[in-house]
Amino acid sequence: MILSGHQANYLPYPGLFSKIFHSDCFIYVNNVEFEHYSWQSRNRIIGESNYIVLTVPTLKNKSSRLIKDIEIDNKTNWKDKHFKSIDINYKKSSYFKKYIKFFEKLYSKEWKKICDLNIYITNFVIKELDISTKIIYDTNYNFKKGKNERIIDMCQKTNADTFLSNLGGQSYIDLDLFKKKKIKHFFMNFISETYKQKKWAFIPNLTIFDMLFFCGKEETKRIIKNKK
Repeated sequence: MILSGHQANYLPYPGLFSKIFHSDCFIYVNNVEFEHYSWQSRNRIIGESNYIVLTVPTLKNKSSRLIKDIEIDNKTNWKDKHFKSIDINYKKSSYFKKYIKFFEKLYSKEWKKICDLNIYITNFVIKELDISTKIIYDTNYNFKKGKNERIIDMCQKTNADTFLSNLGGQSYIDLDLFKKKKIKHFFMNFISETYKQKKWAFIPNLTIFDMLFFCGKEETKRIIKNKK
């Protein structure tokens, strides 16, 4: 069984969903330290001539820095700002009417924790793209600490014999340790196909919703499921 995992990100990029699709089981990793200025609280959408970064403001938590405990700063008007940016910049896209409804619903809700917001968004896309991968949550387990030790423990406790990481994991993954524990490990390098956005040069790795707005469901499914 192939297992993969990732922290819940805000408006994730297509590569995350490609990794989830190519796994038998995916685990949300939110029982780890929250990283400011990371994809855990922000992401990129298309803009007038380049991309725009949308950031969800968060509150400082003196008692815990774990993602699962980080709360959103709702004193700001971040939801209105994000909706207006998405509305303006995707209004002329082919699938605007379909997916703007999701954002109307999303930003009408009250969100307390960043992980709940991110999981809601990610689970919506998983369902929209007909991804049947089993989804589990690290908050239901007591995994070991340490990056390599945690991943190996995840595999052992879920009966996975293979783990799939992003290419960036090469900086810390100890392949010898995985081999010793008889767990296979593969790195995935997602390179998106180009698709029609606006008139200027293609900007890769924006939020998955950029692809959905411009390409629609079926073309997005084809792109993320392409093993090449």
